[in-house]
Amino acid sequence: MTIQGHLFSAPLTTEARQVPVHLIVPPDTTQVIPSIQQLGVMQSVLLKPSGNPAVPYLIVDGDRRINSALKYHIETVPALITDGTRGQIAAASAILNAARSSNPLDEARSWQVALSDGHFVSVTDLAHHVHISAQTIKQRLKLLKLPETILIHVGVSIAEGVAQRLANLGDDYLPQAILAAERKLDAGEKFTGADLKITQTARVNDLQGSLDDLFSGLPLLTVQTDPLGGLINEVRRLAQHAGIDLDTLLDALRPTPASAPPRPVPAPLPAPTTPVPIQAARVNAFPAHPGRVNLGLRN
Repeated sequence: MTIQGHLFSAPLTTEARQVPVHLIVPPDTTQVIPSIQQLGVMQSVLLKPSGNPAVPYLIVDGDRRINSALKYHIETVPALITDGTRGQIAAASAILNAARSSNPLDEARSWQVALSDGHFVSVTDLAHHVHISAQTIKQRLKLLKLPETILIHVGVSIAEGVAQRLANLGDDYLPQAILAAERKLDAGEKFTGADLKITQTARVNDLQGSLDDLFSGLPLLTVQTDPLGGLINEVRRLAQHAGIDLDTLLDALRPTPASAPPRPVPAPLPAPTTPVPIQAARVNAFPAHPGRVNLGLRN
């Protein structure tokens, strides 16, 4: 692969040859590829000069293939020897690791070497030349914030994704999460995403407790409220937003005087009863004929 720019302005010089495994500096990995025991190493490894006559080659790409060859007693492996600079080799190694997603730590260390070698002024500059997003490179580099006590377990007792989430934690959470991870890993247990979530929850509870302790002795603030004033301001705001004149609104809100209820019509009084005169017997106070009493009897 040739990448245009000041990293690989010209293709790297490579030489293909069969290299005895004992002339290669042993890799750090313990992983093997089982199929190599039957088929041998079919894909060339990428090597560079080490400067040490006893073991003149360093592995740029192919750690597992070399380790498998050592384990299965394969004497020679096909290899490409390159003459690239330290920065070029580191960038090339990172590109190969990124393409295979084989080992994020190796990828992160390669990006770090490529940046520290002085070829690039920033991650963005590096990303531009290797055609990998700056965000991907930054995510990998964050892994190197973790202590070596954590990194040695990545891919074994702690999944790569969990390690990446751990590295992405802020400074408020990271120290406590690292301690929790180290306790489980030292006990021979795996540190999982669930463990990481528990650690974050515990940290939130601790912060809440600290805030409660901080403000427990302080009097509560009394906020003065004016419900009527707030209502007036809100009505003004709504009227202005709707383009309604306040006087018109007030007239609409003002209650209409209720008309007086009609007076009940009094029931007609019963007609007065005319008393029937009683004919009283007329009695002459003075009899018409003296000495005689008129008893009202007829002859």
